[in-house]
Amino acid sequence: MKRAHRTAHARIWTVLGIVLPLAFFAILALRQTPPADRPAVLIEAPAEGSGEEAAQ
Repeated sequence: MKRAHRTAHARIWTVLGIVLPLAFFAILALRQTPPADRPAVLIEAPAEGSGEEAAQ
């Protein structure tokens, strides 16, 4: 009886060890939005003459 229990236990943990990480990474992959769906972020250069030079 002990041998069957150990075999079943080893098989269950092996399956869980493979299925759980695969499910985790699949969920992460499905949650990501493609770059085309993200709004554009405008990065502007600082205006010339601003800062300490403009104060003088």
